[in-house]
Amino acid sequence: MLSVEPEQKKIKELPHIFVILFCVIVVATIATYIIPAGQYQRVMDESIKRMVIDPSSFKYIPSTPVGIFDMFVAIELGLIDAASITFLIFAAFSCLFLLEKTGAIDASIALMVNKTGKNPKFATIIIVLLMITLSIWGSTGTLSYEEIMAFSPIFVALSIALGYDALVGIGISVVPVGIGFASATVNPFTIGVAQSIAELPMFSGLAYRCVILAVMTLFTIIYVLYYANKVKKNPEKSLVYGIDYSDLAVDKARMSTPFTTQRKLSILTLLVGVFVMGYGLIFLKWYINQVAAIFFIISVVVGIINKWNANRIANTLCEGLSKGVLAAMIVGVARGVLVIVTQGNILDTIIHASVSLLERLSLYASAIGMLVFQTLLNFLIPSGSGQAAVSMPIMAPIADLIHLNRQIAVLIFQFGDGFSNLLWPTSFMVIVCAMVKIPLTKYYRWITPFFIICFLIQVAFIFGAIAINYGPF
Repeated sequence: MLSVEPEQKKIKELPHIFVILFCVIVVATIATYIIPAGQYQRVMDESIKRMVIDPSSFKYIPSTPVGIFDMFVAIELGLIDAASITFLIFAAFSCLFLLEKTGAIDASIALMVNKTGKNPKFATIIIVLLMITLSIWGSTGTLSYEEIMAFSPIFVALSIALGYDALVGIGISVVPVGIGFASATVNPFTIGVAQSIAELPMFSGLAYRCVILAVMTLFTIIYVLYYANKVKKNPEKSLVYGIDYSDLAVDKARMSTPFTTQRKLSILTLLVGVFVMGYGLIFLKWYINQVAAIFFIISVVVGIINKWNANRIANTLCEGLSKGVLAAMIVGVARGVLVIVTQGNILDTIIHASVSLLERLSLYASAIGMLVFQTLLNFLIPSGSGQAAVSMPIMAPIADLIHLNRQIAVLIFQFGDGFSNLLWPTSFMVIVCAMVKIPLTKYYRWITPFFIICFLIQVAFIFGAIAINYGPF
């Protein structure tokens, strides 16, 4: 594999997510001394069986600043408050790690890449099917940047062999996964967390998100193939023309991973599990605990299919827990921000000020403002679940007060969190570019027009959601 040390050194200089979150916690604590304390009255809305803010009840109250010791206690309280979400993340990460250890994910991707390489005459058709598959897979949250970026050098090598360039290589692999992840049909790490905080049925509103996934995937295919065909006709029009990719090595061991019967059954088990999960959430009113249980069941069944003994299954799941620690802890630590602004009684003041500003705008303009806020927030907090823990407690009541359906507030979060992962340097795309020798300036020149059009499509879908009053079901 090629060396990526110079770029990796730059990446390590970026602040760790916990450093960013701790700075946010400190700022929130200081804010309790500066921002006047205020409160809304909460009342039960019988039509939706949920506590909501009485918009006419806001009043200022005596200041209740949070001390330094209580600031650190808030981190522990945040972890406790986010316990159900944290354990869901642990269950999901452990399950996906076990599946990865069986070789099923490697074999699936290797099969798709090999089929494309062996059929260059039908490359366009296979590439389209590959992008659709990766986008749908990514939308479930069971395939993300972490998994696909390890294969990016393979896809780049394949792309070059087919007469394209390195940008096409990540365009047919990493980008579709990112688009799918952002469209988030049944992604437990983004939609699941956001909807649970917003007190919506988990994975509700699925039909509209499926339409979003289809449109975004189609646009991605058109954009990538347009550029790919332009490069194939005239290689000098490649944005990375002149860069030497001769030393780009392919990990042949991973590419030769056989798609055995056991691995096919393992992938089938995952698909059945996701289907059962969706059915239970929609028709049986399941929630976080049941979703976590499904992930545990998938883990056990996959272990049995691969003839692992109980100890090996348990050890692999424990090893997988370590992969989910960061995401799970981010949610808990981020929830500490909510604890602080709640104890300091400044959350309602912030909501009141935001509503006062947004009420001067139309509902559509307010929605765009919320989308811009979420997109910018993703620069600081690239973790989807962590960002949901920070922003949704504020976004949900603001949505109530400006008469915006909470489901639309979740949709805005989903868009702001997901699509900007392809743009911000705090995301995985910086690492991907380093791995496949794409200069960041070249990548940004290629992705910026794509992102701008994506943003306009997001706005169109938000406007459509407002027009149809996209609701919780």
